[in-house]
Amino acid sequence: MGQLKERVTYLERDSSLGQPPQLPEPPSWPDIEVESYENLGKVYKEGYHICPAAFGQSRNEECLFCLAFMEKE
Repeated sequence: MGQLKERVTYLERDSSLGQPPQLPEPPSWPDIEVESYENLGKVYKEGYHICPAAFGQSRNEECLFCLAFMEKE
């Protein structure tokens, strides 16, 4: 979320100067993928499904589909 605010700030500053916006380099895809899998792991540990079949639903026990999905890293 911080990166989005930073980009908006750059866009607003550059547009007020009448120059085309100069955006900072976006983060590399591998960093984003790692962070996404970490977030999914947190959601799973909180007791929710992360598998496509039941995403976001509460779970009462381990789900083999969720575990298999996490191992695809």
